[in-house]
Amino acid sequence: MVPHLIGPDILLMRKRYNEALAQQGQHCTYQFPNLAKPNEQAEAEVDSYSEPMDTFVFLDGNPKVKTYKRYGFVADNESDLVPLLHCSWDLPNVQKDSIFTYAGLYSGLEPRKYRVIDITYDAMCADHLICRVVLVANGQPIVGRTKKEIEQTFNTSNHFLKQNTDYRGNYYSDNHKGDN
Repeated sequence: MVPHLIGPDILLMRKRYNEALAQQGQHCTYQFPNLAKPNEQAEAEVDSYSEPMDTFVFLDGNPKVKTYKRYGFVADNESDLVPLLHCSWDLPNVQKDSIFTYAGLYSGLEPRKYRVIDITYDAMCADHLICRVVLVANGQPIVGRTKKEIEQTFNTSNHFLKQNTDYRGNYYSDNHKGDN
């Protein structure tokens, strides 16, 4: 029998953190990509999202370099830091390109969407996840591109990764590959 790697003390800490989120966190909706997978160019192909689910988060909109380094992120200056979002371990399928949508403090504002670009946790306090997020501007696609858009992008000659191309950039057909 394999012992549990996560002890009862960590489970209790996560339960308490979830209670704190419910009482003091910001209400938002969360969506994760359905069957996201990378392609040959290492870009995520996301064609659909899950149904929105209600949750609570803490958003650190102006983090410091010291905070970034403590969480294991590389940071040099404070001008380029993206917001940090603290969420529960109990959220299903938290991954890159997940979406958190929440309304601002004033009711007249449009809901803001944040896309997850990186995920970590604080080793000193393993009760929640920490996500680096970027704000998705109105009119921009939520994720990089869908599979169809990626195929349209990588069919021109200015991209290196193509099918039926050798290391010099010369085309070959599959039936004449070994003939020289």
